[in-house]
Amino acid sequence: MLYRVKQFLWAIGSNFKEIDYKYVDKFLDSKEKELFNKLKHNEKHHSIRVCKDAINISKEKNIKIDDKIIGKISLLHDIGKGEHSLNIFEKSILVILNKITNGKLRRLDNIKNIDIYYNHGEKGATLLKEYNKYDKEFLEAIEFHHNDKFSGNNKLLDIIRESDNKN
Repeated sequence: MLYRVKQFLWAIGSNFKEIDYKYVDKFLDSKEKELFNKLKHNEKHHSIRVCKDAINISKEKNIKIDDKIIGKISLLHDIGKGEHSLNIFEKSILVILNKITNGKLRRLDNIKNIDIYYNHGEKGATLLKEYNKYDKEFLEAIEFHHNDKFSGNNKLLDIIRESDNKN
C-alpha cells in the first residue's frame, strides 16, 4: 500500500514538471504520439517512468529485447485511458474501493470510471490493433498488463507488469 501513496504523490508532483518529449520521440512515431498525448499529464509522467524502469529491468535480467520495443510498449501501455482519463482523486477512490471489495467493484463496469480503471488495457490494445503494425506479443502486453489471469508466456508483458507495479 505504501507504493500507492508514492504513486499518489508522484501524480500530484508531476503536474509541476514538463513532459520530456525528446525522450518520448525516441520511441513513438507521430500516430503513437497522438495517442500518448491524449493521456493526462500525470499519466504521461507515469508512462515515462514505466519506460525507463522497463528498459532497466530488461538489461538487469539480460532479456534480449530491443529497447525501442520495450519503450514503445511502456509509453503506450495506458493509452486506453485516453478516451476518459481518471483524475488522481477518482483513481485513489477506485483503488481503495477495489481493495475493500476484493475486486467485486469490477462488476459495475457499466460506470465509465470503473470501466476505464479495469479495462483500459483491453481498450488500448483495441486501439492499436487498428494500425495493423503490432505483433501478438506486443498487443498482449498492452491488453493484459493488469490481468493476472493471462496464462501465456510473454516476456514483454512480464517486464511491463513489473515496471508498472513499481510506478
